[in-house]
Amino acid sequence: MRKVYFTEEQFDTLYELVNEKVESLVESSIDYQDSDILNENEDLLEVQSVLEEANNWVLCNEEEN
Repeated sequence: MRKVYFTEEQFDTLYELVNEKVESLVESSIDYQDSDILNENEDLLEVQSVLEEANNWVLCNEEEN
């Protein structure tokens, strides 16, 4: 396992960039009815999932404080 530390601004920038790219890929996949677009970018989809989980974890911790 690796740990990576970001400032809030760095995380937000990365999170936004990855989400925008994934949204674009999903839209292209729908427009072209081509699931290979998503299959070819599976790693990026996994990164988005990890970032989503990290973002949710941070939000949960903030609510507890």
